[in-house]
Amino acid sequence: MTIVVNNASPTFFQALKELAKLDGATVYADEYGYYSRKTVNSVLRADRQMEKERKRGTLKVYNTVDEMFGDL
Repeated sequence: MTIVVNNASPTFFQALKELAKLDGATVYADEYGYYSRKTVNSVLRADRQMEKERKRGTLKVYNTVDEMFGDL
């Protein structure tokens, strides 16, 4: 059986882990919420790449949405 608890406090999580031990069950925390680890890692990689380009001065930025659409 799988049980999902959202936004649990550290105290609640620790108590749940202790309760699970009584039944031989396992409990784990997923810090990514609704997004898969693959999605989160992909976004973080893109963020790092953008930051590198920004520091090098090669990141293309726009002042308005119209300017961006004009470049597409």
